Amino acid sequence: KYQINPHFLMNTLNNIYAMIDFDSEMAKTSIMELSRMLRHVLYDSGEKHTTLDKEVDFIHNYIELMRIRFIDEVKVTFNTPDITTCRKIRIPPLLIIVLVENAFKHGISYNSDSFITINITADDNELTCVVANSRHHTPASPHSGIGINNIPKRLDLLFGKRYSLTTDESDSSIYIVELIIPITDK
Repeated sequence: KYQINPHFLMNTLNNIYAMIDFDSEMAKTSIMELSRMLRHVLYDSGEKHTTLDKEVDFIHNYIELMRIRFIDEVKVTFNTPDITTCRKIRIPPLLIIVLVENAFKHGISYNSDSFITINITADDNELTCVVANSRHHTPASPHSGIGINNIPKRLDLLFGKRYSLTTDESDSSIYIVELIIPITDK
C-alpha cells in the first residue's frame, strides 16, 4: 500500500515549483490534484477496501500530474466503467496504481512516440484492468521492479488463487499487463 514512488512526489513538487512563475493557474490546479492524491493515500488506503470510483479518481489525478512532465509527448487513454458502476465496486486500495506507475516509468521516452492505455472493465464477478504501454529498451535500474514484483505477493494475501496477473511481451514495442480480480461486495 505504501509504494507511491517518492521520486514521483519530489518530481511533481519540483515541476509545480518551476511552473509557479510562468503558469500560476496550472500550478494551483496541480497542487489540488496532488492534494487529492495524498488524501486518498492517507485516508482511503488504510481501509481493507475502497470503491472503484475513488481509485479511478486517484489514477486520474496521477495521470494529470504526470502530464506536467510529459505535456503532449505521451498519448494516454483511460477507460473505465460508468460512475454508477464504479461506486458499487469495492477493491483493495492502491492496487491498480502500481500497474499505471510501471507504465509511466517504463513506457515513456523523450525521444520516441509513447503511449499508455488503461482499460478497466467489470462484470458481475470480476474486475479486469489491462495496461498497455509503449516499450523502450533502457538499462534496468537496480531499484526497478519492486512494485510490480510485490503485486503477486499482495494478490496472494488478498485473493489466494482467485486472481490472474499476466504480462505479454510478445511484441517488442508494446508491454501489456492484465490483472483480473474478483469483485468484492463487502
